[in-house]
Amino acid sequence: MREQHPCTEIWRRYEAGREHHRRAGLYREDERCHRFYEGEQWFGLQAGGEELPTLNFIRPICKYKVTTVAMNDTAIIYSPQSDDADAAAVCDLLTHFAAVQWEHCGMDALKWRVIRGAAITGDHYLYCYEEPRAPGLAGRGGPRLAMRAVDRSAVYLADEQEADLDRQEWILLAERRPVAQIRREAKNAGLPADRIARILPDEADDTQVGSGQEDEVESGEGKCTSLLMLRLCPDGLRFCRSTREVVYGPEQCIPGLRHYPLCGMRWEERQGSARGVGVVGPLIPNQIEVNRTLARRAISVKRFSFPTAVYDQDRLTNPDALGRVGASLKVKNLAGSPLSALVQYLTPVGVGADAAALQSELVTLSRELEGASDAATGQVDPTQASGEAIKAARDQSALVLNEQTAAYREMIERLARIWLELWAVYAGEGLAVPLRGEDGRVNRVVGLPAGMLGQLEVEVRIDLSPVDPYSVLSRQMALENALSAGWITFEEYVGALDRTSGAPRDKFRAILERRAAQGAKDPSGEGAAENTAGGGGGDGGAEDSGAGAAQLAELLAGALAASGRGEVTAG
Repeated sequence: MREQHPCTEIWRRYEAGREHHRRAGLYREDERCHRFYEGEQWFGLQAGGEELPTLNFIRPICKYKVTTVAMNDTAIIYSPQSDDADAAAVCDLLTHFAAVQWEHCGMDALKWRVIRGAAITGDHYLYCYEEPRAPGLAGRGGPRLAMRAVDRSAVYLADEQEADLDRQEWILLAERRPVAQIRREAKNAGLPADRIARILPDEADDTQVGSGQEDEVESGEGKCTSLLMLRLCPDGLRFCRSTREVVYGPEQCIPGLRHYPLCGMRWEERQGSARGVGVVGPLIPNQIEVNRTLARRAISVKRFSFPTAVYDQDRLTNPDALGRVGASLKVKNLAGSPLSALVQYLTPVGVGADAAALQSELVTLSRELEGASDAATGQVDPTQASGEAIKAARDQSALVLNEQTAAYREMIERLARIWLELWAVYAGEGLAVPLRGEDGRVNRVVGLPAGMLGQLEVEVRIDLSPVDPYSVLSRQMALENALSAGWITFEEYVGALDRTSGAPRDKFRAILERRAAQGAKDPSGEGAAENTAGGGGGDGGAEDSGAGAAQLAELLAGALAASGRGEVTAG
């Protein structure tokens, strides 16, 4: 048995939070909600090896709600709090860089994971950090931020009644990591060998869904629980890392941070709690009753809905043949009695309709009370209704999810503020903002000098645009109607098409570019004048407007040259 050393202060705080979660039943509730969502709804039942039926109506309800909230094209827009042209130009560049950051971090996939996690358990979190780089490269080329989704069971708060994360005295993030990896980090941090030797594997418990001892692969030196402790102080954000007995990541300070680099989404607020209420938990009792009713119906059908043979065992020598088609029966003294006296069949008993009616009623009412009926989820025949009518019905049914959409918008707004602070902190040699042209390629890089971001007073706005098929089709039909009526030119029509539109926007643009090139070679100039009329249209996206990017770069170059603060570089 190894020698026990005193645990760290960080670990004691973790144990206190773990005890609170166990008293509140958070770990068991999370595991139960995930199992019911995934369809493992008979977990732990001893059924004698028989697979019992399941009618999972929780998953479609969750998928509908998650899709309704997540099917929005998200755009982060920075704007200055004053009318200063220099600040406006810088904010436009930051808006460009936010789009690049969104793509780099894979936020289109992460947002689905966070929204789905919040719908299942009640709340889910995103942790933002700078990617580690080789020594000597820190600060070069601007910050390289990364995102990681964190389950709520891995987040420990100093005050479980305070919903505002920035008002927490400290926040702990727990994760299971390989011991060998942590020892390498401890060695790089300069810890002595005797302390590194005290970083030992431990057994996984019920604190994280999917991280139990049976889920881990037994290889190498094993895993142990690693804790990241975050504290907001007047001078910035302080953080350190610890195992049970060793603080292997000495405390460091990131000056200038006023927010924890952690943002979360609560599906619905729980009164007096920092945690949320999800969709799955309240539906579990109904789901259990539906499954029980379905299992009882299946058992009743197997037992009583088929004819049962009754035979004279003394005179029938091969009773197994009764269940085979075309088999011959062997009987004794057949001449002494008719065949009906040897084998008879019990009449099947019909199963009452009350059980099926109860089951159907439970499913239907559960879906309707959750706002996820057939009409709400869009299970209608599109050939029997116009796209506008379907869109209007969908928007009306989605009104019950306005609270969740607002919670998602609030999370992204907080994330945008965190990004801005981290850009200002980690842009040691300035911020390099790539600008993309219409072809999607980077054709210009604008450099912001170091220290400029810390001087800005910025407002954050989040634009959400539905990108479901009916919304995209509705916008495209409006543009086509305007083109047919002659209100816009073909060039303006192509420039206004969405990236997700069904019309071949890129092919239309290629045709317009070829026309413009041919017109430029026309000696008379008539072709150029004809083909470039109305050709300045764009879809309004910062990443798709090459002319807008060039004008923005020129504006910023003039502003910076006038103030002597930096320069614009071409990529």
